[in-house]
Amino acid sequence: MNPDSPATGRHTLWSRLAWLGVYAVAMGLLEAICVVYLRRLLPLDTGSPIAGLEKLRIEIPREICTIVMLVAVAWLSGVNVRTRVAAFFFAFGIWDILYYIGLWWWAGWPESLWTWDCLFLIPQPWYGPVLAPVLISLYFILGCCWLWWAEQEQPVRWTSVLVFSQLLAFALWFWSFVQDSHAISVHGYKGVTYSWWLLVLGGLVGAAGLWHGWRKTFRR
Repeated sequence: MNPDSPATGRHTLWSRLAWLGVYAVAMGLLEAICVVYLRRLLPLDTGSPIAGLEKLRIEIPREICTIVMLVAVAWLSGVNVRTRVAAFFFAFGIWDILYYIGLWWWAGWPESLWTWDCLFLIPQPWYGPVLAPVLISLYFILGCCWLWWAEQEQPVRWTSVLVFSQLLAFALWFWSFVQDSHAISVHGYKGVTYSWWLLVLGGLVGAAGLWHGWRKTFRR
C-alpha cells in the first residue's frame, strides 16, 4: 500500500478510522437501547445468567448480528487485510465500551465496573466483571490505532510470533471468562472470583507480541 496515493493517503485512512469510530459509538448506544427495551419486555436481568428459550431465540442471533455488522463495516473501512483486521477490533472495542456506558446511562446498570455480567453466549456463556472486557477493549483500541498508524509509515510484519501472541492472549482472556461458566449458570455469581491474573497475563503476552512485530519491522 502506498500511503501517499490519492485512494489511500494518510488523511483518507485516518478519516476512515474516525468515521468507523462514529459508527461504533452509535452501534454501542443503539444496542444498549435495545437491551433496555428487552429488559422491559422480557423477565430478564441484564447481569444475570440467561437461560431458556429467550437465549436461543433472541440473545444468540443478536450476538451473531453484532459480529456480522462489525465485520462488514471493518471490511469497508480497511484497505488491506491488516487494516481490516485492525478496523474490526477497533470498532469492537468502542462498541463494547459504549454499550456499557449506554446501559449505565439509561438503565443505571452496571452499578460499578466490578459488577458481574454475562458477556457473551457463543460458543458457551462468558462471565466476568464489567471492568475486564472494558480493559480488553481499551487494548483493542490502542493496539489497532498503533497498527493503523504503522500501516502509513512502515507496515508491521505479521510474523508468526505476532500472530501467535495475539491468539494466545485471546485464549487466556477467553478461559478467564468461561472457566466458571457452568457453575455460574447453575448457582449464580455467589462465591465466584474472577481470575485477574489471566487477564493481566493475556495483556502482557499480547503487548509483547506487538512489540516484537514492531522491532522486526523497523529492523528490515
